[in-house]
Parts: sequence; structure tokens; C-alpha cells
Amino acid sequence: MKRIITISVVVAVLTIAGLAVARANTRGWHGCIGHRWGHWGPAAYLGHELDLSDAQKKQIASMWQTEKPAVAGLVQELAAESHEMHGATANGATDESKVQEIAARQGVTLSKLIVEKEHFTAKVYANVLTAEQRQKADKLQGEWGERLEHIGKGME
Repeated sequence: MKRIITISVVVAVLTIAGLAVARANTRGWHGCIGHRWGHWGPAAYLGHELDLSDAQKKQIASMWQTEKPAVAGLVQELAAESHEMHGATANGATDESKVQEIAARQGVTLSKLIVEKEHFTAKVYANVLTAEQRQKADKLQGEWGERLEHIGKGME
């Protein structure tokens, strides 16, 4: 039972992260209030922290438009799998084999999303950011890792 709860929490967190990535450039989205993102979302927060020029922002936006269909398809796939999982666990009834099968597919989809994110990040890192911005990005990535460690320790 603990394993199912842990997997569900991880899937929920990664689903939210995937949706945040997919929606980062959508008009009208106001980010996560209460985070340092403010009202502008994670993309604007990173743009501010890395001190991106307007030309760099446009270059990243153009790159994102190319990447967006692949990410959107994966997010839709993950959403469908999430709905399936909800159906397989409705009213507290759990078909263990069905849950395992859906969880395995969700894992594959999440893996694909993470790979897409890393490819996009690598392209931005290599083709857009200056050396100074790369150092700042590395620092922010380290801080994010520390936050995840802190969250993980808080769950013990």
C-alpha cells in the first residue's frame, strides 16, 4: 500500500510539473502564487533570474514552439493515463494488476517527458545562454535539487 501511495505522489508531482511546462507559454496563466514565480509563471521567473535579453526570450519562445507539439502530446497521454488510474482506483477499490499496468505506462510517459525537457534545456543552454547565464542556471538547478531533497526528507 505504501508503494502505491508513493508512486501516486510521485506521479502527481510529475504530472503537475509536466502541466506547468506545457502551460508555461499559454496566455492567461498566472503561475503558482506563493512561489517566487509571482504572477508570471516559471518561464518568466527564469528569464528574470537569468537576466535574459528580449532577443534571447524570442529565441527560446521560437524553440519552444517547435518543441511544444511533442510535449503537449505527452502531457495529453499522461492525463489519459491519470484518468485511467482514477477509474482503476475509484471508490477505494484497487485492482492491483491494473494499477501496476497503468503505473508502468505512466512511468514510460513521464520518462519521455523528462527526456524532452532535458533536450530542450540542453538546446537553450548550448544555443542561447551566455557563460554567465549558464553559471546562474547551474546554480538554480542546484537549488532546485536541494529543495527536492528537503521535501523528500520532510516526507520521512
